Amino acid sequence: MLNRPELIHDVLGVEYDMKFRLEPEWVVVLLASLVYTGDLTLSLPGKKFDASGLDQLAATPVDDLIAFRHAERPKEWNLPAIKALFELVDLPTGLATQITQGSDEPIVALATEVAKRVERIVVAQQKLQGGLAFWGKAVLAENEQAEIAQRLVKTKAFLESLQAYNSAGKLKNFRYTADEVTAQRIGLDSLREVEGLTELVADLAPAAAYLMTAEHVLPATHSWVSTMQTQKAQIMAEVGSPQRRTSPSFRQQVAQRLGALKADYVETYLLEHAKGRLDATVDRRKTKLMKDGRLDRLSKLSAIELMPRQQLIDVRERLATLKPCYAVGKPELEADPVCPHCQLRPANEPPAAPASAQLAQLDQELDTLSSDWTRALLANLEDPTTKGNLALLKPAQGKVIEAFLKSRTLPDDLSNAFIQAVQEVLSGLQKVVVTGADLRTALLAGGSPVTPVELRKRFDDYLAGLAKGKDPAKIRIVIE
Repeated sequence: MLNRPELIHDVLGVEYDMKFRLEPEWVVVLLASLVYTGDLTLSLPGKKFDASGLDQLAATPVDDLIAFRHAERPKEWNLPAIKALFELVDLPTGLATQITQGSDEPIVALATEVAKRVERIVVAQQKLQGGLAFWGKAVLAENEQAEIAQRLVKTKAFLESLQAYNSAGKLKNFRYTADEVTAQRIGLDSLREVEGLTELVADLAPAAAYLMTAEHVLPATHSWVSTMQTQKAQIMAEVGSPQRRTSPSFRQQVAQRLGALKADYVETYLLEHAKGRLDATVDRRKTKLMKDGRLDRLSKLSAIELMPRQQLIDVRERLATLKPCYAVGKPELEADPVCPHCQLRPANEPPAAPASAQLAQLDQELDTLSSDWTRALLANLEDPTTKGNLALLKPAQGKVIEAFLKSRTLPDDLSNAFIQAVQEVLSGLQKVVVTGADLRTALLAGGSPVTPVELRKRFDDYLAGLAKGKDPAKIRIVIE
């Protein structure tokens, strides 16, 4: 240690050093350069400057620096703490010894690794603020996220404080102990945990997003949806467990489970697609049915006022809802959980028999309608109320009607003359439409349950209301 009087003497009121006769200002400049190189510590009243405090040294007035108290050698290298620092950032601890031997390369390597970790912490903090979510739910509990965020803040502050030690001289005055350095490992562990979670979410997010969409494509009561929800609850619980999610094989296992769910969905959707859409063969049957002569004859007969045309409208509408689609395959469904050609979403379509079975049923219903409408025409044309109108027809029209009554079958080609003739004969009849809803309302009037006698009375009252003001003999009730 050198005290000020040992360096600077006062001769007749003028101060200078005895050896080189330098003024105190130049002496302080030389001392500051030794502080910069880490070879000296300069003490002022209430202050002490070493290589880590050069900014404060430069900001101190010259007059204060001239009044320094003494200069001394810096402390010995804090080698245990410096080795702990290199180990903290995954650098060989042997580099610490090289610094004590005057090498600057380890300091550059240290600064680079520290800067990298600061950048990683900044990114991790942004991820935490944005919220780490997987399968529509937060991965971390609120208290766990807050704890990790606090660790990252502390470690970031520590790493940023290391930026001041950018030379061997400054590092010689390293102020942390080895334990203080090692204690920062928990913050870096939290950093790796956030990065691992980020990678986990990024890797599994596409499969989870696919399954989230698929869940709403199938009906909520479907067995696949139930299985998927059970698996989702289990996987989310495992992702939320630090011990489980850090397992080396965890990501691969979850990916396999998600892949299995996706594969099951594709198979399930293809089955639903086959039920809800017509394949090429059945579509050709539909096209043939749309051009069927029975539909054409029923369409012409529906022009007759007395015919229950709503039955035909229902058949046509149901036939129109049977959509063809036979182009989708597994590769397309692996990319998108919904058929790109027909956009089938079973959850939005009421459950029904397979489309092929529905088509067969409609084919049968056309036979039934044809038979029912033919019988209805015959019954009304042979009714005593309308028989008198037959004599009023023109000969050609009468001939057409007589032929129908004799053959008891509709001609394959229903001409306009036949339709007009039937309309004229039945023009005296009055059509009264009854819907299922109207009938139900009438029978439930006054509440339920009721006795058979009361139910019959309600029905009779309803019929009386329909016939009110009309000739009962000319009324024809059509249920639609």
